[in-house]
Amino acid sequence: MAKSAIIAKGFIDIVENDVNYHENEALIIDAGRMVGFVERANLADEIELIDFSDVYCLPGLIDTAFLAGLIVSEDGSRPDSFGESAWQALQAANVWLMSGVTTAASMGAVDNLDFDLLRSINDGRLKGTRIYPALSPLVPAGASNFHALYGVREVSGSDDARRAVRELIKNGAERIVIYADVPLEFHADPHETSRHRLVFSIDELSEMVAQARQAGCFVHAQAISTAAIDNCIQAGVRSMGCAFGLQEKHIALLVEKGIALAPNLALGATIREKGPDAGFSASMIDMVSRQRIAPELLVSAHQAGVDIICGTNTAFLAGDVARECIELHRAGFSTIESLRAGTQNAAATLKPYVECGSYHEHYFANLVFVEDDPINDLQALNHIHKVMFEGIIQ
Repeated sequence: MAKSAIIAKGFIDIVENDVNYHENEALIIDAGRMVGFVERANLADEIELIDFSDVYCLPGLIDTAFLAGLIVSEDGSRPDSFGESAWQALQAANVWLMSGVTTAASMGAVDNLDFDLLRSINDGRLKGTRIYPALSPLVPAGASNFHALYGVREVSGSDDARRAVRELIKNGAERIVIYADVPLEFHADPHETSRHRLVFSIDELSEMVAQARQAGCFVHAQAISTAAIDNCIQAGVRSMGCAFGLQEKHIALLVEKGIALAPNLALGATIREKGPDAGFSASMIDMVSRQRIAPELLVSAHQAGVDIICGTNTAFLAGDVARECIELHRAGFSTIESLRAGTQNAAATLKPYVECGSYHEHYFANLVFVEDDPINDLQALNHIHKVMFEGIIQ
């Protein structure tokens, strides 16, 4: 692959609370990776020029909650067999990529489907986003009400937690996903805990985190109730999704432990929009819409120093990291903060060392080109001009 140089109307390079557009500079790409910026006037004659001078460039978006094999169709149906789930996952990997999502961290799937998807993309057999597989999500013992295509594994006790994490990593998991609490019966108030939910103990969670750290992996927890959030914080997971039972008392502890939050705002917004046509009941739409971290609490957490990340956990085939960024902005985040959640912050929660999320030297040349400046209007993310994946225009 020949060395090339990209010129753009502007490069969205977020540095602290400002943006460097790298005016009059070009981005050098070599062997699918970024080399750095140079003055256009200093470009060597032999370098191939990729002219995107009429559009803006930003690092590829990152989804930290990619639920590839269980996405709801527009008519409300869900896959009910492995074959349907696999077909849907193939479509999702491509849709996410063409929506500007060049990296997606899996929430797990049945029969290691996410790992097989990763291998097929890496081998060039299909087009799709870079996937960080989780294999089987871990759930508390007795959580038998999960759809079979989630591929969950029940865990009982610290010894079983240790074995489960070791086996997942041995089999190719690059992150560990846990459902820290699972409902036994519906209760609208997430502050209600043990009477309505199975919850992982602190000992079980701590063992999972310790084993993952030893192998250079992070633990991502979906936690709903206040009790589950308490336990996840004490155990030191790297990130939490949903977190509807979050309270003000948790914020300082999240900062101290370096735990990021993925509020999954796009999920509720998308269900409000598409749920009626998909046959969702009014009560279901209302429940999902109301189950979210209060915007003022989310902003307070961010201002205190909690990293906010984009994770869609989406219900529909949409690749809605753009929607997640827009919903964060509506909740009170600046456009810069919203974009950082979908790039730099999200990248930092995938593994201890990753090569995506910014214009860092030697990072993969995963880039998105949009018609307008998303710093001025995040709706620009819904108008993708082109996507570059590992140096190749898709």
